[in-house]
Amino acid sequence: MVRKGTGGEDGYSGFSVRDPESGDVARTELEGVLHDHRVSRAVVVGLAQDVCVKETVLDAQRLGFSSVVIADATRPVDLTQGDGQRALLQMTTAGAVVI
Repeated sequence: MVRKGTGGEDGYSGFSVRDPESGDVARTELEGVLHDHRVSRAVVVGLAQDVCVKETVLDAQRLGFSSVVIADATRPVDLTQGDGQRALLQMTTAGAVVI
């Protein structure tokens, strides 16, 4: 289990947190936990497709994990109509598989 945001920090990716005052970004324990357990693929679901899911998937890809997004198990915020679809495109462009 990896907890984040327990000290007031924020951030959209499961792999990082941001200090709300300084803006400094730090890694969570997620990358290390996955490496320690020899995990090479992240399957990502949840809310919100166009924010947290997208940022987690983009970080996973950047960090060398293959990523699978189960689209039916996510939902976008869609602040602007089409944000969810654009996020899916951005994730696939980064190399993630969306099913």
